[in-house]
Amino acid sequence: MKIAILYVSVHHGNTRKIAELLAQRENVETFDILRGEIPDLTGYDGIGFASGIYFNAMHPKIRECIREFKIEKGQKVFLLYTCGIHIKNYVKREEKILKEKGADYVGKFCCRGFDTYGILRKIGGIAKNRPNEKDFEKANGFFESVKGQIKKESAK
Repeated sequence: MKIAILYVSVHHGNTRKIAELLAQRENVETFDILRGEIPDLTGYDGIGFASGIYFNAMHPKIRECIREFKIEKGQKVFLLYTCGIHIKNYVKREEKILKEKGADYVGKFCCRGFDTYGILRKIGGIAKNRPNEKDFEKANGFFESVKGQIKKESAK
């Protein structure tokens, strides 16, 4: 089983922390797409797209990757995101794109992340010390379910 996580993490590295946590697992590779080329995703069993939330949406570079992504039969696709406060589903657009493309979308994971954008800087930010150990445990739990869905597909 081979899994790729493409991510963008700009301000405090919140999303990078989640991606790196998952990359400690066997056969998981992460790609910071702002610092390198978008990899060839051929041959991966699972593809994750991860981003912080900027102006109520995933980073434009991640949306571009999702739009350009060529889906292979059997690939499972999931989304990961971090945000200062979780008040709505910030990834509706990306979910819609993936479903329209016929992706085998297996879900999303969200957790809070330290946020000092704009006016929040004046008050010292929100969601300090996030993501934290509980967030990492939840991310691991989500990832186990993704792996289970990939294993189920490969057993067919």
